[in-house]
Amino acid sequence: MNILATLLAGVMLASAASGANLSLASSLIASGGGPGSYSTVRAFDAMIGPDAVLASEKQIAADYGQTSEDRFVRMFDYAISDAWQLAGKDNVSLPPPSQTGGQALATQLVQAGVGAGGTFDATRMFTSLFGSEIASQVMADLNVKFGAGASADFARTADQFFHNIGQTVGMNV
Repeated sequence: MNILATLLAGVMLASAASGANLSLASSLIASGGGPGSYSTVRAFDAMIGPDAVLASEKQIAADYGQTSEDRFVRMFDYAISDAWQLAGKDNVSLPPPSQTGGQALATQLVQAGVGAGGTFDATRMFTSLFGSEIASQVMADLNVKFGAGASADFARTADQFFHNIGQTVGMNV
């Protein structure tokens, strides 16, 4: 590879994951079964327990309808898979998962999405995990895969889901 190509590859790698917490992303993916078999329900069952996940799902179904809750889980599974694939296409290698798991991992994920106002934002979390370019592409891909406005529905439901998770782990979000 010539020097210019090497430099450009380094710039692409840096921009794709700029500011990303790839270790946290890797830990989330591993908790859900790993690349190619990630499951949102499996990931959060491992972090906070199936009873807390079920309670959060029931609240989302009550607030937004069962169809929205079911769709959210499918969209979250897709979003993580898409982000992992986009990272790979950009030659971003995810590091091995950290030793953090359980409620500590759930806490870190919620913290990754909490802004200055103390509220959770799903897009902020994806940006924290994968970098802004990948997060933006994932949101666009959600609209392509699930229809216009899907990313807004996903973000709204994820905001509630992670608010619930935060409450479960003792955070005030």
